[in-house]
Amino acid sequence: MLGILLVPMLVSAQNWTQDDSFVATGTDIWLEVHGVAVDADGKVWIQPFSATETIITNRDVGADGIPDTLSTRAIYVYNADGTQASFSPIIVAEWADGTTPNDTLGRFWDPTLNDGAGGYDTRSGRGITADADGNIIASQWNTLFKFNPEGKVLAKTVPTGGASGCSLTEATADASNNVYVGCVVADGTPIMKFDSNLENEEAVVNITGTNFSRDFQVSGDGNTIWWAGYTNAAIYRYTKPDPFSGFGAADTVLRGIKAEVFDIHPITKYLWVGAGSLNDVPDAPWTPQTWYAFDYADLESAEPLDSMRWVPGGDGEFDAGRPRGLDFSADGKTAYVSVFSGTETDHDVQKFTTTQVFVSNEDENLFDTPSAYSLDQNYPNPFNPTTNISFTLKDAGFVSLKVYDLTGRLVGQLANERMNAGEHTRTFNAQGLASGVYIYTLEANGVRLTNKMTLIK
Repeated sequence: MLGILLVPMLVSAQNWTQDDSFVATGTDIWLEVHGVAVDADGKVWIQPFSATETIITNRDVGADGIPDTLSTRAIYVYNADGTQASFSPIIVAEWADGTTPNDTLGRFWDPTLNDGAGGYDTRSGRGITADADGNIIASQWNTLFKFNPEGKVLAKTVPTGGASGCSLTEATADASNNVYVGCVVADGTPIMKFDSNLENEEAVVNITGTNFSRDFQVSGDGNTIWWAGYTNAAIYRYTKPDPFSGFGAADTVLRGIKAEVFDIHPITKYLWVGAGSLNDVPDAPWTPQTWYAFDYADLESAEPLDSMRWVPGGDGEFDAGRPRGLDFSADGKTAYVSVFSGTETDHDVQKFTTTQVFVSNEDENLFDTPSAYSLDQNYPNPFNPTTNISFTLKDAGFVSLKVYDLTGRLVGQLANERMNAGEHTRTFNAQGLASGVYIYTLEANGVRLTNKMTLIK
């Protein structure tokens, strides 16, 4: 242990300052925090693991004439100044449509318990994240809830198949707001993918071997998954070449790190990874209770480009806190981190700030669509039977423009040649194809862009 603690940080410049100004008002509920996320309005969502509130039910199980009062989980939402949002804490999940029956977040009645007599079950907080639109995805035991920034439920699902009944990880989302989630104890269990409405469940990767993970991350295009098997001291990286292919076998990167938390910086697109804790001490040269930033296109070098470190105070530089949460403000200059079971600090969520001037790393890492390459919406759309597809190339190079049906079958190849930089148009003739939605994909100089079009006959 001493050898680990004496290893200096790999990033010498301390670009982030631990800012104690963000302190919750009211009761301290920050112990055992499992997640933190920032919504589209800049509000900070905090999810404790344990029960922190009470709820009065409409049942009287003891038949004493008094409705049952139960301890329950909640989610807390704070403005940037530390005051609670008007709808915080969220104990009862109210639906945005105003018609779907409300749901309790952490405690619910299960009619299958006690040999069919029914009983109360609970959903503990397992992790929380923001999608690309700033909506919040909360993992509550085996259930996913999607909230808008006003605290209303947009969607809910309970994963089935190989992930049925398991304790869920924190979810993650790609740039199209597809949602991914796995099981904390990943022993032959899948990573599940859902669309933005938490529908159309699909198993995309099967995690083999006993491989514990609290969190993982997916790239913006959905073609790379970084899985934190922290018990195996490495990040498992799964990749696929295009949206229609399956993921291949994992390789391992960032060996020695025992990560329980990930996030991607909104401006630089660096992959931020928690190194570990005193409970799962990372191997040298990584330091516990430290988050490191990497260029995810060059994880083999394991060279951190930035970092921030939790210093709890008290009588030492480390305590029992296990890094479990990280999210950034929209401008990337404020970070909120959370730990589970910190002992030397009153609050297990802390704010970090920086004066760094961030430069977008999109062109290098292709996390988002590079501005110099574009793939326009086909015109006309819907169409029958022909339509034009226009695109722009930043540089000359070999170009592929293909059309697929929704099963992934190639139905048209409009370009497969070297082309000059500039604007180009190709015509697609769907004569002989059935009405429906088709996907067209442009590949040029390592850039992949995809769009949809509709054929109506």
